[in-house]
Amino acid sequence: MEFDGALIDALRDNGRLPVTELAKQLQLPRRRVQDRMHALLESGTIRIVANVHPALLGIHLFCDVLIWVDGPSAPVLAQLRSFRETTFITAVAGSCDIVVEVGAKDRAHLEQTLAKIRKTPGVRETTSSQLVHIFKSRFETDSDIAESELHQPDQLDTRIIEVLGEDGRMPYRELGQAVGLSIGAVRARLGKLMESGMLRIACEVKESSTARRMQMGASLRLSGESDGLVEALSAMQAVEFGAIAIGTFDVVLTLSGATLQALHRTLDDLRALDTVSNVTSWMHLDVVRESYE
Repeated sequence: MEFDGALIDALRDNGRLPVTELAKQLQLPRRRVQDRMHALLESGTIRIVANVHPALLGIHLFCDVLIWVDGPSAPVLAQLRSFRETTFITAVAGSCDIVVEVGAKDRAHLEQTLAKIRKTPGVRETTSSQLVHIFKSRFETDSDIAESELHQPDQLDTRIIEVLGEDGRMPYRELGQAVGLSIGAVRARLGKLMESGMLRIACEVKESSTARRMQMGASLRLSGESDGLVEALSAMQAVEFGAIAIGTFDVVLTLSGATLQALHRTLDDLRALDTVSNVTSWMHLDVVRESYE
């Protein structure tokens, strides 16, 4: 449904956006927006939960790994899910069979994890690109920021994060009761956590839902000067995630669109950029993990 897609897009930007503000953005009656959001939440089509900045979990290095398998991919996917370092795992159709994002605390940890992936039964071949600068992601704060530069949570902050990890839209009154704070105090703390870039309240969509936007991975090879490329890619609404990389590719992207035609247009927009010499793409068929925990 077009309405569902627009509602979900608005909640992706801020999962705690008041219903009144959602209705204003969508130019629809408040009651209709409230009822539909409640139905999507109750059915499990969407979840609104807290996401913590990866730096606070000790994750400082990221790597995009393309995997080719021998035989069915399901056993390989199951094994990859057992690795704590695989923060994103998806079965794909296109240039490879599986794409994984690895999060590691340092270079040695990253190398150990890549070796573990290569040794996984069923994995025939891998190729990787280390993400050296994430310029667009679910967090407004750069994902390569130092842990020391982020607001450090105390015990009450940690409890707020835990509660919102289950219900990101919990009313301030209930949240305050759950953590032992007044409405004003819990509102101020949550505001500080979100403004610092440490916490984001996100809308997650069930993979099998028809409301979920189609996703595609695209990796770019560049030629010549790349001045202005990051700004151009960041401005594209279809780009959900973007990173400068070293290795197999120069740029790694995640794209989303309501239709295959919309994704096709985005790929053509990428090919039209002066510094882009090659675009390699794949469709996400089944995202089996998307978490830093």
